[in-house]
Amino acid sequence: MVLCIKQFNEFHDNIRLSEENQVLKEKRDIIIKAIKNNLPKETSKSFTIFNQGSYAMNTGIKPLDDDYDIDVGLYFDISKEDFKPVQAKQWILNAVEDHTKDVKMKNPCITVTYAAGYHVDITVYAAENADGKVYLAKGKPTSTKEDKCWEESNPKDLIKEIRDHLSDPDDRKQFRRIIRYLKRWKDEKLTKGNGRPTGIALTSCAYNWFAVEKEVDPFNGDRTYKDLDALITMVRQMINEYRPEVGRDENGQLNTFYRLKVNLPVEPYPDLFEKMSNKQMDTFKEKLKKLLERLEEARGKDDPTDAAEILQKQFGKDFPVPPRPTTGKRATHKAVIPSSESAKK
Repeated sequence: MVLCIKQFNEFHDNIRLSEENQVLKEKRDIIIKAIKNNLPKETSKSFTIFNQGSYAMNTGIKPLDDDYDIDVGLYFDISKEDFKPVQAKQWILNAVEDHTKDVKMKNPCITVTYAAGYHVDITVYAAENADGKVYLAKGKPTSTKEDKCWEESNPKDLIKEIRDHLSDPDDRKQFRRIIRYLKRWKDEKLTKGNGRPTGIALTSCAYNWFAVEKEVDPFNGDRTYKDLDALITMVRQMINEYRPEVGRDENGQLNTFYRLKVNLPVEPYPDLFEKMSNKQMDTFKEKLKKLLERLEEARGKDDPTDAAEILQKQFGKDFPVPPRPTTGKRATHKAVIPSSESAKK
């Protein structure tokens, strides 16, 4: 049995995105300056800026398509009762619309895209409300009335909850590694769109079901973290968490479907798999089963090269495969058969 500890460590180094990507940081700072300089006087309200998303939670990975992004949150000192959500987002759109040739208002954010492939997502929050809650501005001018809304959100609480999960810092590092492995597997094996889970959905799965896997030397206390075992335990638990639900199929007939459900760890605790259809849920489960089979197959190998080849097919070319050891050839010598004359001597 092999655990490919060295290979998993190298894989993690290959895919890990540093908390502060310098190029994105520079883009973000330029955009923030533009917002401060160009906000209309009607706001007359201050705002605070913070990073959010995988950067802030320290779970980011390098994108396969080089489409690097950073999420920026703006906490405005406004009440959702005083301004409409699309109105507040329009302030930001107007402030940055000439920054690049590609600036769009999307349902949850304003996206500024650069020719090199980088983009910055800016979200707007109303942070001064009578109920003490924070609300995210959602919708765009063409959205339906129902989709133009202030939606309860707690990004700062979420960031803290994920960053501080688990008290032991080394255990927490394994927790983050497992999240990154699952994110890269998702990018390799599942097509984009609602047919696959979001990064925060996988992060929340790990938050709920990740279990530390390590060995501790009883003599010197050295710890060896077994990421392969942790992945196997995690994926198996995700599969086991599928539960039956009664609903209508595409023909309108009542049927029983099996779905995975995971809630955001902070209020308002939405189900992060809600947008996936029953068919997409089935596909996701089959992909998880295939992953579990391959993880267990790799663990059962005696040769790390064999195991790594199996894992690379699941996680992509950034998972290293060690070379097979070369076996030295023994020198061959012909046996010398004594002649009859020599034998007589």
